[in-house]
Order: sequence, then structure tokens, then C-alpha cells
Amino acid sequence: MLGAAHRSAAELELALGDPLDPAARVSLGALLEADEREEPPAAAFDALRDWGFHAHLVPEECGGRLTSFDELLALVRVVSRRDLVLTTGLGSTLLSAIPIWIWGSGDQRRWLAARLRDSGAFGCFAVSERDAGSDFRATSTTAAQDCGGYTLRGEKWLIGNASRCAYAVVLARCGRSLSLFLAVPDELTPGTFRRLPRIRTVGLRGHDLGGMAFEGCALPETALLEPAGRGMEMALTALQYTRTMIAGMALGAADTALRIAVGWARTRTLYGRPILAIPAVRDLLLGGFLDILTGECVALVAARALTLAPRRTSLWAAVAKYLVPHLCERATRDAGSVLSARSYLREGVAGGAFQKVARDVAITSIFEGTELVQLALIASQLRQLAAAGQLFAPGERGDIARLCRLDAPAPRWEPRATQLRIGDPGGDELVDCLLGGEPDGWPDCERPVAAELRAHRDALRGEALALRAGLAARPAAEPDLETARRYCLVHAAACCLEVWRHSRGLLGDEAAAGAWLALCLARLRDRLGGAPAAPAGLTADACAWMLREFEDGELFSIAPFALATATAEESPCGPRS
Repeated sequence: MLGAAHRSAAELELALGDPLDPAARVSLGALLEADEREEPPAAAFDALRDWGFHAHLVPEECGGRLTSFDELLALVRVVSRRDLVLTTGLGSTLLSAIPIWIWGSGDQRRWLAARLRDSGAFGCFAVSERDAGSDFRATSTTAAQDCGGYTLRGEKWLIGNASRCAYAVVLARCGRSLSLFLAVPDELTPGTFRRLPRIRTVGLRGHDLGGMAFEGCALPETALLEPAGRGMEMALTALQYTRTMIAGMALGAADTALRIAVGWARTRTLYGRPILAIPAVRDLLLGGFLDILTGECVALVAARALTLAPRRTSLWAAVAKYLVPHLCERATRDAGSVLSARSYLREGVAGGAFQKVARDVAITSIFEGTELVQLALIASQLRQLAAAGQLFAPGERGDIARLCRLDAPAPRWEPRATQLRIGDPGGDELVDCLLGGEPDGWPDCERPVAAELRAHRDALRGEALALRAGLAARPAAEPDLETARRYCLVHAAACCLEVWRHSRGLLGDEAAAGAWLALCLARLRDRLGGAPAAPAGLTADACAWMLREFEDGELFSIAPFALATATAEESPCGPRS
């Protein structure tokens, strides 16, 4: 990775050590032991607290180290390649903190900054309820206003950090509207608050998932996040930030899954040769690699847009939340096919870590809005844009170069000044580029890459035109989830094209050459309805790059990012060359 945004991630990676090294501060072996006991990985959380991770959940203006969200995305990838339990716990804390950074009073912000920065406290976003599901309007928890404050009654369920949180941000019905309240369990009157039993899960076995019961809790007037009655807007806004970070979680987990499978394929001998020599095995591994690169481009653009193009985030965060976990889960499944029976074992290759990664990564497409929820949200916004004539309108472009150039710092996050919108996305200038004229200097690369890129770009342009025409013809129709899915693929292709075009001069030779890009576009086209087979030379080049990144101990990424390396000569994934 390039630029100042990734320096902290590089420092954290070295501080935590190679997860495949049993002597590392945060090792897969220790994390697996905690998973077997269904306990939080306490030592790993301590390592993150000692390093100062919680300070990266606090904006600079409040005394923390959170500057830009592409920096936080890089940190999330580093932690998630070790254990999604860690980033899920920290993510729940971030989710509960964001409304306070944006709408909290000065006292509330100072109180929270001290708890996170100085003591590494956990927070809880107490929004969901057993019967309400994703429908916030069905919230039954109430906050009755009385003399001097509010009385909180109701039950919250399936919430992270429920048993260990130092504070909770609670969504409650106050009169006819919804509001958010800051509740501090240690300050509540005994007998009016209960933490419900922990909920056991298939994956994320060490995650602190549970519930809370409020039975006449007295809250002071200062507990309200003002203005009153905007709780649903606040909650939906906060989710735009964390849904983007979930893309980083999925990318980190998929990196570990692919790394285990590549290491196994290089050393496992079958029919007298390494299984990596079998074309079907190579295709599975390369497909996972390409899906990670595609997801990375989508996630980077969404993270940078949080401060560079906040009006776009309501749409792009939903795309990232739907598509990146979907791609990463597919990459993990393909890695499991390479491992075959060993993907199911709790021992053996990488100490049996793969089965945990496969279980855990499945949550990324579920929590904070399932795939169907995201597609419905995307479809609704596309319909809105079509009705306003703003869908894919060439010429209406923001600063795409700054958005997609990886060494250009994103603006510092100023929570009160960069509030997001929960609707009115205003367009998609990245897809607009597909419909505009030929960009200067594109594609100035050698054949067959240039021919492939031009052919895929023309085909994707046709798909974007078809989407625009179809939506314009029925702007008042019910949300069309298939159209939303196809739009996500076109948007992903545009992200890959523009990140490569604007950052090409900053990348290594393999990424700059563009073979990976042509293959990613072909893969996206195939999911849109078919694409011709890629030239063998491009496939060979991309596969060689994937193996080189593995052997050199680099993150699977379009930009160089050195990973911590084990001191042992051999790791459980196989020796590095």
C-alpha cells in the first residue's frame, strides 16, 4: 500500500507479528485456542490496546488519531487477517462512537474520548431488537420524558460488546419519534438494568454478543443526543461508516484464507507434482486473488469518499457492504476447494485455522444489513436517481483523480462538518466515466492488455447504458434487486479502472502492467452474462504476481504492503521461497 494513510497499518502489522508464528504477540494458534473455548481473545485485545488501536477510533479534533477512513480501512485489514472477533468488537465500539462524535455535546465527546483513548473501553450500539430486525421503525424500547430526564424501558438483542461495554448508545421511542441516548451501565440504578445471557454463534465464537434489558432506568437529560427525534437518521448515518469498514474485515479474512490455500498448493504433492500445477487449482486460487483485488478497489473508493465525496456514501457504502463480502466469501470458498477435506479440519494445515476463517467471514455479509437489505437500499437510490435524471450523467464528475489516487491524502475527518446523507446520492461519477469520452492516455499499455481493456470497457459501457435505460423506463417501479446487483458489478469495474488509471504510476510493475485489471473486468463481465476467455499470457502473468506476493510476504493487494514474517524457517502454510 502507498501513502501516509498506510503507515500506521505497517507499524501495527510489525507490532503484532506474523500470525503463523507461535511466538508472535497475536498468533493464529492462540486465537484458535480462544475460539475452541468460545472465549474472547483477551491477550490479543490487550496487544491492540497496548499499541493504541482505540485512539484510532477517536477523531483528531477530540484528541485521538483517527484522521481518514482509508487509514482505518488499512488497520482493519491488518487486524482482520488475524481474527474477525477482534475487529467485530472494535467495530461495535466505533459504531456506537460515531453518533457521539457527530451529534454529541462537548461533554459527551470529552467523556467518550477519555474512555476510549485512555482506557481502551468497549462500546455497544444498542439498536436491534428481537422482533424488529432491520426495521428501526418497529423499535419498541421507550424513553419516557419525565421531570429531570428520561425513563428507559425495553430490551435490546443481538448487540456486540453487550457484557463488557462501558457505555451503550440506545435507540428508543420518545413520544412519536426515535432518539438516541447515551447510557452508562455503571451509573444506572441497581435493579433497573440487566445484561442478558451471551448468545452462542456458529462463527465468531469469541465475540461478546448478547442483549440488554432496561427496566425503568433513569437517564439524565444530558443522555439525549440532540436534536431529539432524529435517532433513525443518526443510526443510519453511523452505519454508512461501519459498513464501509466491514469491507476491510472481509478483505483481511479472505487474505488469510487465500494465503493458507496458496501455501498448501505449493507444497502438497499429488500425482507426482505440486497441486499448484493442476490448471483447475490455479484457476481457483487466481480467481480468489482477483476477487480480493476487485474488492480492494471498491473498498478504497468507498472509504476515501467518506471525506472526499460524502454525498455519494449512502450509495457507495451499500455497494461496498454488499459486494466486497460477497466476493471475499467466494474467494474463501474457492480456497476451501483447493484445501479439499483439510478445509474442514480443526488441525493440520495452518493449525486448522482455515475452518475458523471460513466460519467467521460468513458474518460479513449478514450483520449491519444483509445482502438483501443492501440491494434493496441500492435499488431504491437508483430509482431515485433515475427519476431525477441524475443516473449516470456524463460530465457531472467530482474529483475522481483525488478519489482514486492512492498517495493523495484524503481530507481529515471533521465529524460535525462532514455529516453524511442517508439519501440523495447525487449520482455516480465513476460509472459516468464509462459513458464519457476516452480518457487521455488510456489505455497506454502493451497488447494484449490494451485490447482486452478496451473490449471490456466497451462491454461495460453497454451494460451501464442498458441499466440507465431500464431504470428510466420504470422509475416508479418496485425496487429491482437484480438491477441493483448488476449496477454493483458495473460500479466495481469502474472503481478498478479508475484506481488503476490514476494510481498506475505509483504501483509496482506487475500492478501497473494491467493484466490483473483485464482479468478482473472479465470476471465481472462473466457475472453480468458472459465474457470471452482471457488470453493465456494475462492469466500466467497475474498468477505469477500472486505467487510472488505470497513468496515475498506481501499482502494480496494492488500496492506493495510488507507483512510481518515468521522467524522460523517454515510456517504452517509451507516454506517461503
